[in-house]
Amino acid sequence: MSSPRVKARRRRFARGLSGWVFGLASTVLLLGLWGRAVVVDTDSLAESLTPLAVSDLVAERFSDWLETELIETGVGSATASAASDQVLEHPAVGPLLEDLVAEGVEAAASADPSGSSVDVASILLPSAGAIANGLNEAGIPVSIQQVESAIADLDPLVIRDPAQRPLVGATSPLATTLGTAALLAVILMLMSGWAYVVASRDRSRALRNLLTRFSLGALSFAVLLKIGAWVMDPQGGRAPVGESIALVADSKWLVPLTLGAGSLAAAIVAWMFRKRVRPVAASRSGHEQPIHQEA
Repeated sequence: MSSPRVKARRRRFARGLSGWVFGLASTVLLLGLWGRAVVVDTDSLAESLTPLAVSDLVAERFSDWLETELIETGVGSATASAASDQVLEHPAVGPLLEDLVAEGVEAAASADPSGSSVDVASILLPSAGAIANGLNEAGIPVSIQQVESAIADLDPLVIRDPAQRPLVGATSPLATTLGTAALLAVILMLMSGWAYVVASRDRSRALRNLLTRFSLGALSFAVLLKIGAWVMDPQGGRAPVGESIALVADSKWLVPLTLGAGSLAAAIVAWMFRKRVRPVAASRSGHEQPIHQEA
């Protein structure tokens, strides 16, 4: 036979372990739900990644292409490099690069194998005049017809292998993995939460503690997303990569906020219900009148 002290010690250990597992599972749930919300909403993801259009990564790709095309037309290497850099500063070229980024995200999320690449020519062709004007301003005399011919010969930009599944979107492996992680986290939360409540003397209070713990964790996660977004881009768009990461972090911060608010509301309801029930039960036991029976 175990002594009451040993039983109490075992109960405290079980409560502490189950509470730790509950907190770990709740963290996985928040990360999984937030991550899946970001991956599935491709429109918001494309908008968040739009600042990459002015990043060195995208600008260098476009500049290298334009420089190669100019060299193939007989322009000197140094002149072609200077001209391609000046074209990038043309106000009509910026939106083109943004369209390229947006189309790239759409191609990465497309479930159709034929939509796994970006038709760069169709995006750049309507602005052939702007590109030609930029080249002329850079001292390269070219006609619109020459630019249109060069753009028409561009090969599609392959974002992913057509045989592969989408990289993002609702049907992507990443979304499936995040959804599975969230589901397993829910199951683990229910199991560990049940163990925590069973190991507690006051089960109603234990349930309220779990609800409060999850609500504080979710609200803290939402606050961290907002703070993280500011930390990544404190100057408001001066760093394209940092701005994109900040927009991704900030795009779905309402997901943990909603979960936290809902859990907090449930904890408050449980607390109010317990507060109303306990005095009634106490008054009945404390003022119970004896039953008189007739002889």
